[in-house]
Amino acid sequence: MPNSVSHSIEVDLERKLLDLRIGGLVSPEDAAWIGEELRAAIRALGPDVGKHVTLYDASAVHVVPQETVELIKHTLDNPAVRQLWARKVAFVVHTALARLQVQRLREVRADIGVFDDRETAIAWLMEP
Repeated sequence: MPNSVSHSIEVDLERKLLDLRIGGLVSPEDAAWIGEELRAAIRALGPDVGKHVTLYDASAVHVVPQETVELIKHTLDNPAVRQLWARKVAFVVHTALARLQVQRLREVRADIGVFDDRETAIAWLMEP
């Protein structure tokens, strides 16, 4: 299906790394329920919440609707979500438009890293 979305969330407890891989066309509804799953994984870290890093591998996403970008931006700006913020956040994207969309998220979280590949993103996330 062209409008389907796929995702997986892996937690590497040793490195305190949450790895969200996402693909397809991400609607605002998709972003909302995937965000809830991610926040549940973060809460499961217990005392390591805030010491963790998060990788959003959106390399299989070409573009998302503007409504989805706005939803994610407002979610990141929510005080309840800010309590769960990672120490560092990286996005992996492959298109110029997706890169521009991630740049919009920097309006609420200026320190987001944007990368072309997973290896570089993870290396940056693991830096102190």
